[in-house]
Amino acid sequence: MDPRVIRTRESVLRAAREVLLEEGWEQVTVARVAEHSGYNRATLYRHWPNRLDLLKDAIGEAAALSHSVPTGDTRSDLIAEVEAFRVAVTKTGLGHMALAISHQAKTDTGFAELNQSMRAAGARVLEQILGDGRRAGLLSADLDIDSAVGLLVGPILYRYLFEPSPPDRVYVEVIVDGFLAANAA
Repeated sequence: MDPRVIRTRESVLRAAREVLLEEGWEQVTVARVAEHSGYNRATLYRHWPNRLDLLKDAIGEAAALSHSVPTGDTRSDLIAEVEAFRVAVTKTGLGHMALAISHQAKTDTGFAELNQSMRAAGARVLEQILGDGRRAGLLSADLDIDSAVGLLVGPILYRYLFEPSPPDRVYVEVIVDGFLAANAA
């Protein structure tokens, strides 16, 4: 791909995330993102025919950047991936984006699909780590991986939403160690 196209794309997607975080959900329009990014609307429409396409790419890119690379050590890998999730939720704006999408998903099928694809992409690495741990005999053979993902990331979201202090790395380790103790083979 042409480096100019790549730069334009990255700049526009960054602008879309900034508008979402700074101005709110309703302001994420092609016109507003074009203004914020300094590109004209025609350029944005060429790459993203509608608002939902723009949001999918902006959020998908943010989510894709927030994964760890598994090493084969179940505990370390779980800590690294839950920590990557914690940082994405609390530091990069992914938490705000996810909240906005889940809210819109309740009444809009396009956003419901985006919500599902975001969940699938977000859980992919954790599912891999948990499956590897189960196959290695470190985790219970009857572990429900889908539920396990919720048990690992749910406390991060809860603390992000409802507690005065954000979760930190020590909190991540407590979550993972408690999960491993409860689900050991």
